[in-house]
Amino acid sequence: MTVFTVLLCIAVIAYDFMFRRVPNGLLLLFLLAHIASVIVNGHGIGGIDVWNSVIGAVLGLMVFVPLYVWRVMGAGDVKFLVVIGVLLGFKGLFVVWLIGSVLAGMHALVFHLYGALTGLIPLRLNRFMQQVADGEMYKRMMNARQGRKGIPYAAYLAIAFIYSVGKAWGG
Repeated sequence: MTVFTVLLCIAVIAYDFMFRRVPNGLLLLFLLAHIASVIVNGHGIGGIDVWNSVIGAVLGLMVFVPLYVWRVMGAGDVKFLVVIGVLLGFKGLFVVWLIGSVLAGMHALVFHLYGALTGLIPLRLNRFMQQVADGEMYKRMMNARQGRKGIPYAAYLAIAFIYSVGKAWGG
């Protein structure tokens, strides 16, 4: 199951970086894998019991749904955090949220500093970035986003999930 959840996280990372969305189908696969683990092994993917999963989900809903209502987070980010709460319980949710938030904060910092530091970017790198932006694949990706902007927070949460699960399971 570890490999399966890591593959699902990689899919979340790819979708969120490219399209700024998290497909519900991926989130459902996480939950189905967790349920299968509970049925087969008697515990969830992270080795947690059902009550820990419920507490993680409820905590995720209570903390992060208001952030969606206030337009601080996207719906996909909130749903993914709730799924992480189900899979890892409240302790795992906190660790993944903390690591993912630091990564997303670093992304935001680089994004905001980019405008101020544009003159410091080496000419070759600047040309390369312009070629990518003018490329057909980049234009298709931006078109597929349908105007969605922002930081790919779910992608950073997925990276944190992979890290924390790998560390916890000795990987």
